[in-house]
Amino acid sequence: MENRIMTKKLAIIDSDNKEIIAAIEKYFECKDVEIQVVNQLDEKFDLVVLTGFESEFKINTNCSILNLYPSILPAFKGGEPVKDAFLAGVKVSGVTVHVVETDKFYGKILAQYPVLIGNTTHIDEFAQELFAVSKKLYPVVIEAVLNDKVFDFTDLFKSSCGGNCGGCGGCH
Repeated sequence: MENRIMTKKLAIIDSDNKEIIAAIEKYFECKDVEIQVVNQLDEKFDLVVLTGFESEFKINTNCSILNLYPSILPAFKGGEPVKDAFLAGVKVSGVTVHVVETDKFYGKILAQYPVLIGNTTHIDEFAQELFAVSKKLYPVVIEAVLNDKVFDFTDLFKSSCGGNCGGCGGCH
């Protein structure tokens, strides 16, 4: 009997956050994952990921949904977490990847990564650092969920092709 790897189907809900979408697509270029950027779910997917504030997205699917949030949850829930964290004067914030559940948006936390806010850091610098961390963290956590494995922070320091080169993009 032949051991055949089944292609996973990943839906990315479209948003204005095109760089995060591109980071996910690039990460999975050399993986056995079929990616579709969609506005609605018309078919079955193994996983659905949100890439921005999709207030119009209705949770009407039986598959798992992940969200990327620019705060270390449970802190600074709401519409402007970056601004709220910065104005509160906290010295550490970060990003969270969590499960979206039918009955509550902020479900189980899967991964968090801190971003430090220095005394002279401008809010734009803080937002850029959150964004850079998000582009690195989210695809790795998505892959862990798709493969039903526990997320490991050492995965952040591997390339998307599975090597330990630090993500040089040499898998093309």
